[in-house]
Amino acid sequence: MTRPDPSLNVDYAVSPVVTNLSQPVSKVLLVGNSLMFYNCGVSSMLQGFAKAAGRKLEVTMVGIGGAGLYWHDVKSYLRPNGLRSYRITAENKFEFIDYPDGKIFDAVLMVDSTQGPIHPELCALFNEFAEKHCRTIREHGADPLLMVSWGYSDRPGMTRALADSIITTANRCHCPAVPCGIAFERAKRERPELKLIRTDNRHPTVAGSYLEAAVFYASLFGESPAAINFYGRFDDLVVTKEDGDFLKRIAWETVRDFNRWA
Repeated sequence: MTRPDPSLNVDYAVSPVVTNLSQPVSKVLLVGNSLMFYNCGVSSMLQGFAKAAGRKLEVTMVGIGGAGLYWHDVKSYLRPNGLRSYRITAENKFEFIDYPDGKIFDAVLMVDSTQGPIHPELCALFNEFAEKHCRTIREHGADPLLMVSWGYSDRPGMTRALADSIITTANRCHCPAVPCGIAFERAKRERPELKLIRTDNRHPTVAGSYLEAAVFYASLFGESPAAINFYGRFDDLVVTKEDGDFLKRIAWETVRDFNRWA
């Protein structure tokens, strides 16, 4: 077990083994649950970051409320006649999309249910299906990633337990971990008044989804989102410039330090 420099963090005890993707990303699939689909979806926020940065990025999300990875049939999501099998053109014409090599996505980023990776009865399922899905994703030409989720806000220490479990599994699957929960903890230490989790103690606020998307962006592209002029979507799914600039900095510092990027 590789241990990080304790001076860098207090939120995890296992270091990631894989810290980069094998290919550039322009098409990503998000697989998860309400941790991803609250606030009109982290997919919308991630696409907003990419568009504002001038990046071409297609984001597809499959979210099932309360789902662990064993609820998801990831193999079916990757078939050429399934997700992203057609599009509507600017002229409002319908057309099928041809995938001659059968590859639809460059990366598939997954999250389990919050308790799954640490629950005494569910953790075996988490590990079994994380490994199964990672194999399937690679067979379809994409890179798998596992998201480190945040703990319940009324359970101190839960994020660290989740991080150590998920990073360990990511290392075994030889895939990157995406340190969202670690970023939440870092932000909370600096600005405890900025609420990232709703009063249900589980789901992200708009600021939480914004931070989650910023961590996704930094992890997928290996660059800081700090200079991106994007602060949310639609009328009410936005953060202030002050909060957004803070959260973008936190996202990059967390991902950079977590992956030990220079």
